[in-house]
Amino acid sequence: MNPDHSDSQEKLTDFSPGARLLVGMAIGDAFGAGFENKNRFEITLPGDPLSCQVTDRYTDDTQMAIGVAELLVSEKPFTEENLAESLLAVYRRDPRPGYSPVTTRMLQDSKNGSEFLHSLSEDERRERKSDGAAMRALPIGFIPDQNEVIRCATLSARITHGHPDAIAATVGIALICYERYHLGRDFPEIMQNLPGKIPSLTPQGKEYLRTIIDSGWSPEIILCEHAGYGVPYTESLILLGAVISILHNYGDNPCRVLRESILLGGDTDTTAAITLGAALIHTEKNLPVSLMTCLESDPYGKEFLVRLGSQLDQRFPTTIP
Repeated sequence: MNPDHSDSQEKLTDFSPGARLLVGMAIGDAFGAGFENKNRFEITLPGDPLSCQVTDRYTDDTQMAIGVAELLVSEKPFTEENLAESLLAVYRRDPRPGYSPVTTRMLQDSKNGSEFLHSLSEDERRERKSDGAAMRALPIGFIPDQNEVIRCATLSARITHGHPDAIAATVGIALICYERYHLGRDFPEIMQNLPGKIPSLTPQGKEYLRTIIDSGWSPEIILCEHAGYGVPYTESLILLGAVISILHNYGDNPCRVLRESILLGGDTDTTAAITLGAALIHTEKNLPVSLMTCLESDPYGKEFLVRLGSQLDQRFPTTIP
């Protein structure tokens, strides 16, 4: 990618941090959707992003983050039922592709939040360790109290994904946002300390993340037994490992963040949505004009995301410039 920003009329750096997060998620999500489920060895990226035939529309990743953000700015209590109602509301008004068959059934068959919460048994939820909860976790990091971030991220995960790995990934991604937005820490510092701050992380998970952090950039170490494919949507801990490694090594370069997220293969839209959203919270760098201008302008497109993100800032202001 060759980011020439000189002719841009609208730069990401002109937006508030919350707006950058949501617009960044949508760009990463939409761009990544064009490569989703491809083997990482099948993916090549030309210098000009527009020459890739990708969609301009975001998918379930960004939509679920919108549901979380709307609950946060509403000032309603962050409860299971309120979150379920918010996720249902954003899906009903603007159905998007990308949801798993199980989550699609939950959204389509539930008349209200209570039905959504009871659409899976405890055993079914406990078995789910895919990345469906982790993908919506970034906005939770705007909450200014670390303990409350952990509580809300845990709650958000458990209503759909109760496996310890899914909870750990959701909490980890929310904490990355919290430390970047409220504390202004650089990504290497955030990642070095992150494994010790996730209460639900198993000893094996902690060892896996520590190995990733200490190994530099190594897709084989990140992906483990999935190295021949890419980031699997079925393994939320590997998604967290990918997010940690990309941001640790390239977090100050949004274009490189997007590129490496795609080149890892597999669940490219989820990886790119999270990493690009996090990378843009505090940044002095823009993305190529083409990626900004091509993002959808539908009722829930770019302008909507900018407004909602600005409301997130106003609700939870940071002292970091």
